[in-house]
Amino acid sequence: MRSMSFTAVCVALASLGARAEVLYTVQESTDSLATIDTTTGFLQVIGPLGSPFQFGDLAFDTAHGIMYMVDGWGGGSATPSSLYTVDLNTGVATFVGSTGARSLFSLVYDPTTDRLYAAVSTSSPTAFYSIDRATGAATLIGDPVAYLDGMTFVGSTNSIVGLYAGPGSLHTVSPTTGTSTLLSAGSGFVNNCGIAWSSASNTVFSIDWSGELYAFDVANSYARTTLFSSLGPCDGLAVAGPTCPAPVVYCTAGTTSSGCVPAISASAPLSVAASSGTVVNVANVEGQRAGALIYGTNGGVAFPWGTGSTSYFCVRAPVQRTLQQFSGGTVGQCDGVLSLDLRAFLFANPLAQGNPLAVGSQFSVQGWFRDPPAPRSTNLSDAVTITTCP
Repeated sequence: MRSMSFTAVCVALASLGARAEVLYTVQESTDSLATIDTTTGFLQVIGPLGSPFQFGDLAFDTAHGIMYMVDGWGGGSATPSSLYTVDLNTGVATFVGSTGARSLFSLVYDPTTDRLYAAVSTSSPTAFYSIDRATGAATLIGDPVAYLDGMTFVGSTNSIVGLYAGPGSLHTVSPTTGTSTLLSAGSGFVNNCGIAWSSASNTVFSIDWSGELYAFDVANSYARTTLFSSLGPCDGLAVAGPTCPAPVVYCTAGTTSSGCVPAISASAPLSVAASSGTVVNVANVEGQRAGALIYGTNGGVAFPWGTGSTSYFCVRAPVQRTLQQFSGGTVGQCDGVLSLDLRAFLFANPLAQGNPLAVGSQFSVQGWFRDPPAPRSTNLSDAVTITTCP
């Protein structure tokens, strides 16, 4: 499927559109990390890995902002592949540990399970593994019955997709069983390669050892287009944009009639693929008060809540109110709490504002609760902006 002599220059991909994503690869001729602009084909070498790499792959952990690399046959075809982290500024690879599995040519991070996976290519039998990010150790999940030379997570379909070098076929892979399902029979030969999905254009890109840069249109049954040729041998591909932003608190909380200043927080961004996991808490609420979380998807504002009130209304209309709850705690004390798993609420209420979730959308959330002596008999917490991610 390929020659074992290393000759040329390699590639990685820069981002399309406003999100400024960048695609990275490894230049096989120099074992260096590199990038390439998908619109111009311009190659930019970042720097040497400092460790051997042969037909391995890259995967970017979007939850923690870490680029991982599996070295394929870096230690030789009879030696188990090893896991590394890679510095995106210098290209230097740092050894994590041996996987204990040979011929791992593909690597992928799945944000829905928060796990790293790898698969075997070229050698038999084929296999799909989970990879321990702390030690590099591989745990067998199952047999995809396909030589997956590159893998990526496609956020628009919430699935792991692998490319079978040679026929160029695409397959979905179950992270639970490791079994694969044919997605596209392909349209001709693809050499050993890396693939990466770009959310900016909903495209799967592939760079192969023959120096061919391909684009697969996800929305058009993965139709393939050749973007550039003769880029030189390279392998491994990953998009490494900014990590999904953490929730950001904004606006000003009111002071209650008992002197409490409620404080909002959120545990994590919203995930399109998840059904729970984004818990919003409002602490320092007066005890034994009825309240609710309110939210909107049109950004934040800062309107005075009423004459004499220290609260501000911080969510731009239209606003969705969640179910009423009670703060608990002690009357007259600041030990009450309002809490809601916003992702679980949205999952259970498909007609609620903000559904269906879209990557990049933002939710502005604020706490509201009763305070009879206060102006308008109510008070408000500060607010938090929560971003939706894959």
